Amino acid sequence: MPDLPQREILPSAQLDAAWLPTRDRLAKEDREEGLRIRVHRSLRALSQAEEIEAGSDSSSALDAAFVFRWVALNALYGQWDDERGMAMKDRVALDRFTSQARLVDTSDRLVSALETVSDDARTLLESPFLIERFWRDQEWDQVRPARGRAAKFRGEIREERQGAALHRLLIAVYFLRCQIVHGGATLGSNMNRVTVEPGSRILAVLCGQLIALVVEHGLEREWGEICYPPVREAGGA
Repeated sequence: MPDLPQREILPSAQLDAAWLPTRDRLAKEDREEGLRIRVHRSLRALSQAEEIEAGSDSSSALDAAFVFRWVALNALYGQWDDERGMAMKDRVALDRFTSQARLVDTSDRLVSALETVSDDARTLLESPFLIERFWRDQEWDQVRPARGRAAKFRGEIREERQGAALHRLLIAVYFLRCQIVHGGATLGSNMNRVTVEPGSRILAVLCGQLIALVVEHGLEREWGEICYPPVREAGGA
């Protein structure tokens, strides 16, 4: 398997080429279907994000590419909860995934990725627009204490607690994702947009690097049961 670069945005074609030998071997041996589906779904969504970016540089296109990159990430971390008979809650599944990813990260890929996005991370984590308390009480003096998230993130990096730092940052990106996906922000609007560009750059780096970890080390961990596996309809071809 070719080495995938660190500290940069990894394109879907490069990730796909690295994954291809493993995918073909697993398909031939008829095993690890869940892992193969995860990576396939993730790469398809990432490719769509890239197509959107290549076709337009508008603010709306930035939003759309951001959403598809989150879909790519969600394809990796989403898990089915057998006890509840439904998809596991996003934040729980994301926490489990980042913990597993950190365990297989023997080359410190995540360390490099987090260092790469550190400036954008500070902007994102200090923004009041991604603090739940702000939307309950928009008095700045009330919100200010919650802005310590950026300092905590830097502390986690210094203490080599990359799993905690990654989870903290992705939860902030997830808050932005919720605003866009659930219609809590006008697509392409100039209002409250300070978080979109740094959030998009962060997700572009982290999404590709997390896919790289699964491509390189996916067989070393159990990633959980996938949500909504493909089902062939009765009588279908």
